[in-house]
Amino acid sequence: MSPLIQIPPLWCPLELRVRDGAATIDARTLTWLEHHGIDERSLQRATATDTGFLACSWAPDGSEEGTQLLSDWLMWALLYDDFYCDAGPHASRPGTFNTIAARMMTRAIYPETAPTGDTAFDAFAATLADLLRRIHALADPTLARLCALAHQHWAVGTMCGVSDRAAASVRTVDDHLLIRPADGADLLAGHMIEVAEHTVLTAQERNRPQVRALTQAAGILLTVPTDLTSYERELRQGSLESNIVHILALQRSLTAQDAMYEACALLETVMDFFTTMYARLRVDASPALLRYTDQMANMVRGTYEWQRGLPRYTTVLDVPEDPGLPAPRPETALHEITDVRTRAYGDRLAPLEWWWKLLID
Repeated sequence: MSPLIQIPPLWCPLELRVRDGAATIDARTLTWLEHHGIDERSLQRATATDTGFLACSWAPDGSEEGTQLLSDWLMWALLYDDFYCDAGPHASRPGTFNTIAARMMTRAIYPETAPTGDTAFDAFAATLADLLRRIHALADPTLARLCALAHQHWAVGTMCGVSDRAAASVRTVDDHLLIRPADGADLLAGHMIEVAEHTVLTAQERNRPQVRALTQAAGILLTVPTDLTSYERELRQGSLESNIVHILALQRSLTAQDAMYEACALLETVMDFFTTMYARLRVDASPALLRYTDQMANMVRGTYEWQRGLPRYTTVLDVPEDPGLPAPRPETALHEITDVRTRAYGDRLAPLEWWWKLLID
């Protein structure tokens, strides 16, 4: 696809660390999906996801088993999103999608639930059940339970996205900052990194306002940047309702290119808070909190790097292809990364105002 608008360099001053063995982990993930009967179209889409690299950048200190589990979950999550949320008969029908999402994500809490007879659903459900079995075998019991429950938070986010599409409703910027991270499974992603690296932050530290703010900022920086790289694909698919560039263009009467610049300015504002709170939390922090802040930083930096050359963001979901062929990669990176801040977002971000009060206290 030839670019219609340009993505400027994205400011991300965080260090990139990548564990060795990404290609091997990615290949194992594909084999695992085939074993569980995932459909051919989804297997084709799997060649466009590179979750081995993403897992290795999110959890550079993960064990072999833990990083493999993270890659497998990431692949499952992206394919579930493609199959049910972004395309297919339910992607604009909340009346049927919401039931599917609720039934699927409940499998994370009750994986013993019997099959339904729907071949596609049962394949995704059985694969999710296998993931939960492995999470419970590998993780601290409390963390494993958090992983199971966080699937419900993700389900609510996806329901909002499908409802927006069905009603042709475009949310506000403020609402997007609250909904988009949930739609991208932000809390679950953070928990899965802890599983991969065999750590668990105590509830006492996890519930500190400063840590919750850092976590929320990381969730925004995990999910909203992918709106930029997927903008043209979603434009061609007619599914821009939940894209920050489109939201800004409508809300502020901007061209798509100017809205792209404003989206980058918004992200730089969030990144500025994240890096400031990251540094503040690490002063006199416990070893567990030091590790957690690094995990949040690795999740953000890994995602910024992963999306730059990802076929997922340059291919349309429903173009029939030979399932045996990998998805084509973009000829050039979709954007660059800079360690210099260049933009400022001038509008209030009402849902996030409590963050900056923490820096004053």
